[in-house]
Amino acid sequence: MLQLINPLWLWATAGILVPIVIHLWHIKTGKTLKIGSLTLLGESARQSARSFRITNWPLLLLRCLLLLLLAFLLTEPLWQKPIKINQAKGWILVEKEPVKEVYQHFKSKIDSLLKRGYELHLLDTSFKAVKLAEVLKDTARQFKQKPAAYWPLLKLLEQKLPQKTKVYLFTSNQLQHFQSKKTLLNLNLNWQTYTPEDSASTWVQSAFLTSADGIRVITGNSKPAGTSFSTINLQPGRGNSLLEVAFEAGKPVVSLKNNPQKTVLVDTSTLKITVFQNQFAADANYLEAALQAVKKFSGRKIKIVSSSNFSQIPAKQDWIFWLSGQTLPKTLATKLNAAGTIFQYENGKAQAVSSWIGNHEFTGNRTEQISLYQHFLLGKRSMANAETVWQDGFGNPVLSLQEAGNTSYYHFYSRFDPAWNDLVWSSNFPKMML
Repeated sequence: MLQLINPLWLWATAGILVPIVIHLWHIKTGKTLKIGSLTLLGESARQSARSFRITNWPLLLLRCLLLLLLAFLLTEPLWQKPIKINQAKGWILVEKEPVKEVYQHFKSKIDSLLKRGYELHLLDTSFKAVKLAEVLKDTARQFKQKPAAYWPLLKLLEQKLPQKTKVYLFTSNQLQHFQSKKTLLNLNLNWQTYTPEDSASTWVQSAFLTSADGIRVITGNSKPAGTSFSTINLQPGRGNSLLEVAFEAGKPVVSLKNNPQKTVLVDTSTLKITVFQNQFAADANYLEAALQAVKKFSGRKIKIVSSSNFSQIPAKQDWIFWLSGQTLPKTLATKLNAAGTIFQYENGKAQAVSSWIGNHEFTGNRTEQISLYQHFLLGKRSMANAETVWQDGFGNPVLSLQEAGNTSYYHFYSRFDPAWNDLVWSSNFPKMML
């Protein structure tokens, strides 16, 4: 389809009038006649005649064609090739990585659609038309790239596909393909999903040495219904049917017995935490109680120090909770270990609200709502590079995370105070702190 980007230049075609006028204005010079008698030169009335005729047609046509070509080029013509659907009744879209698995789950449906005149296309940015027999024979087709996000692909399909074209989409139902934001689609879409055979998996999330000289292992288990984590305690001299303990370069590592190549290093260090406060003693008591509960429940080696004097904060801390209205000292980060974390109270203009603290990890199912009564407005102090961790019911951040080099900064826009929120009364409060 031919499109003109600047159609106003079509008015330039009127320029062909110029060579036409020039050719019409050109007057042919008269001829001189030789005579043999002076009697013919008698006095007579002067007569003149002009004839507006075009005498050089090839030159006129050449000039007009050049002007028309120039006007056409000024309009910036563009030839846009539409998607050819070869008069197919519709499209069949399948994931390009597990084509054979998709076909096994929807064989009868796909075969029926192909017989009815539907075309088979791959679900990628090209939406390439393929032949089913060729795809199934291609045993070398391996795709180890990042999992495709379905919503952006379907939005792109909406732009490329002719309207009202019927589309049958066959994909897996794995969550990794639905991480992007859902968008509104104007498609005649029939979407069918299946559960992949290898969708269930187990792995070692982390492991650490307990105060009783045992090893506590956190394992993850992913199934189509969701992901869960469980804790396994390994005691010295006792085996385990699922896990295996070994040593690499003198350090203990844990792995699954069915996958010994993938090991996780056991953390044998002591987690060092300092709670600094000089005007929020009650807040510090709530926080320290939560940290002691984490220490007791997890069995991890944790050392908790409370301080009200900056100079008394020990060095090489993993966590520093800055419960103070004072500005954060620039030298505070020097008291941290590599990849340490600072949790700080933010200040500003307090605002009374009637809302709750939301976080997908502990309130995703809304079984518990942590009430929020007061928080600080961000205003000009808001940080564009900060990531919202907790937010209120209006979408305003209550806790944000900012990375600066190897140091993580948590900015808390409320208080550990029942007058500000019900966070300290929540059963999730201890595990939310670490």
